[in-house]
Amino acid sequence: MSDQIIFAIILAAGKGTRMNTSLPKALVQLNGIPIIQHLIESLGEAGIEDIIVVIGHESEQIKKVLGKKFRYAEQVEQKGTAHAVMQTKKMVTTTDRDVLVFVGDSPLISTKTIQQLIEHHRTKNADCTFLTADFASRYPYARIVRDEEGALTKCVEQKDATEDELEISEALSSHFIFNANLLYENIDEVEADQNNGEYYLTDMIGIFLEKGLKVETLKVEHYEELVGLNTLEDIEWAEKIMQDERA
Repeated sequence: MSDQIIFAIILAAGKGTRMNTSLPKALVQLNGIPIIQHLIESLGEAGIEDIIVVIGHESEQIKKVLGKKFRYAEQVEQKGTAHAVMQTKKMVTTTDRDVLVFVGDSPLISTKTIQQLIEHHRTKNADCTFLTADFASRYPYARIVRDEEGALTKCVEQKDATEDELEISEALSSHFIFNANLLYENIDEVEADQNNGEYYLTDMIGIFLEKGLKVETLKVEHYEELVGLNTLEDIEWAEKIMQDERA
């Protein structure tokens, strides 16, 4: 796929506090290379070379490790995923393309899944498409709410979910593709959460739906691809999955 028709934003500003390291989360090692590098390699294999990395904690260290191949946007205050995307707005002058927005702590996402996401988005002529999965365990991710016919009605953050919504196994962990023009036209409509002041990219789903824009989902078979790593135990878990895949 040509990087002339698509680019990617990787959200990688986190501190990785629960990793018990001074490294930014993106640079914590997984099978000998930084977490973020696994995602970058999958994107590259899918033909995506134009990448903006949103950095924050120890930003210069990330630049040094990743090098000059990528563009960087700095999120000085970590105020959520939508806020991170807002930091890229002035960097993008041509928006007649699609843009992938992925979190940098999900190293298990495959090239095949990235390609399927792009293909599904374009086949359906969607304005926004995002990955979902039925999670075997309860992760603190936004739940997917559908009507009786299976159509998407909304997504709800775990903290805002009702007891019934919390029982929904289908969730998302912020892996999107957007019409870039529509993303940047509407990103400023995301409102800060009343409790923590953060701006959530998942709110774009509701904004798009309210405006009658076309939102699609693509469910992946293996939920592990979408899991974000936050602890050393998560790193061990991901390494075991990689080893099993190679066996």
